[in-house]
Amino acid sequence: MGVARDILSRFLQGLSIKWEMKEKYHLAAKMGYYSYYVGGGESAELLKLAALEMKVEKYDSAIQFLEKYLEENKDSVKALLLLGIAQRQNGKYEEAIKTHLKCLKKGEENANVLYTLGLDYEKAKKIRTAKRYYSKVIETEQAFAQAYFRLAHLYVQEKKYDLAVNLYLDGLSLREGTAKDWINLSLCYLMTSNLKAAEKVLVEALEIFPQSSEVLFALGTCYIKKRNYKKNAIIVAKLDEREEINLALSLKVKEALDRKNYELLEELLKQFDKQERTAEYWYMQSLVEANISDEKKAISSLRKAVAINPNLRKEAIKDDNFAVIRELVEFKNIVYPRK
Repeated sequence: MGVARDILSRFLQGLSIKWEMKEKYHLAAKMGYYSYYVGGGESAELLKLAALEMKVEKYDSAIQFLEKYLEENKDSVKALLLLGIAQRQNGKYEEAIKTHLKCLKKGEENANVLYTLGLDYEKAKKIRTAKRYYSKVIETEQAFAQAYFRLAHLYVQEKKYDLAVNLYLDGLSLREGTAKDWINLSLCYLMTSNLKAAEKVLVEALEIFPQSSEVLFALGTCYIKKRNYKKNAIIVAKLDEREEINLALSLKVKEALDRKNYELLEELLKQFDKQERTAEYWYMQSLVEANISDEKKAISSLRKAVAINPNLRKEAIKDDNFAVIRELVEFKNIVYPRK
């Protein structure tokens, strides 16, 4: 009987390896668990199975494997870290916090644990505590770039752009930032009307990430803010060369709106496919209709935009492109909804 179980276990383990090589991670984990169950394998195998399940976002299964592993290995910080991450990814933020705090109780107050707790608290909307943990990461390990970026992100949400700028600069000085981090720094400068610094950051980012269409797009947006339409045209041409049609079209739309060229904006909006009609699309459509004296359609389009993204109410209130319809009762009902 023991020989038969051993043969079956090895067969199932082979299937697990086969499925993993084919990147069918859930099936690999399933076969791996059957092999573990039949053959009475080492508990360490459960860690690998949990990692496989997490790759395909099967967090319930990953949690079960990790909890089973921890029954025999209660002091495993690695397993506790993975368990907390799986819980967080599964939306169980309070459980994730409790799990990761256990790591600190075991004397493992290293930067990785502190950063992970910062993410837990951020997801749980406990921003003050999240900021405290990210700051503690930086105190513990000054070269932990991601802590600078996460903390900067939280300050951006609070519109504390000067603090965010300093954190982005510190993080980027470690030479670990992504193109997105450079773009975020430029946006902070844009929000403080420091267009020169925003442009400088993006030009430097383009040297580091020459293939990044996102950096090109951000640079084009910066040129529009500076009313340097000639340089924006160069960016649009480069995006067209890369066949980044939607990004190029978006820059054309931004420029037409900045120039208040509503006729051109109307033509450009026609180039968007129906499936690309986002809240921003309907918002711009409303601007066009408001400025070609089609008030009824303008109100209808704005209502669609706000239904998709209620945050656009704040934009509409201060947008001078809506001057034509601002005093309409229907416009006020949309941007100042009754509670």
